[in-house]
Amino acid sequence: MYTFICIFGILFSWVICLKTVTLPLRLPKKLLEEIDYLVKAGLYESRSEAMRDAVRRLIESRRLLLESHRYYRLRVEEAIASSKTPRLSPDKVIEEIRKIREELWRREKEYFAA
Repeated sequence: MYTFICIFGILFSWVICLKTVTLPLRLPKKLLEEIDYLVKAGLYESRSEAMRDAVRRLIESRRLLLESHRYYRLRVEEAIASSKTPRLSPDKVIEEIRKIREELWRREKEYFAA
């Protein structure tokens, strides 16, 4: 059984390697140094592994944002439908919410940059 698992793992790794693409990537030295520290600390086997993990986490977080966006769009549409105020388009309401969110993020960046 163990031999089967090992052979399957090797074959699976080989198939994954065939489907990878090499990308040229430019990073500031500070970020590369931080990645190297993570590798030296043993959290990752290589820079590539660290970058793959970072990209996976980015995609997961953005996917969650998209799902919540859909959820909030439905909530906005429901709120508009049940509101007694003049009707706005959901797109306008969502755009206003985005502007507020971006302003808050900008202020947060300025606060932590100081």
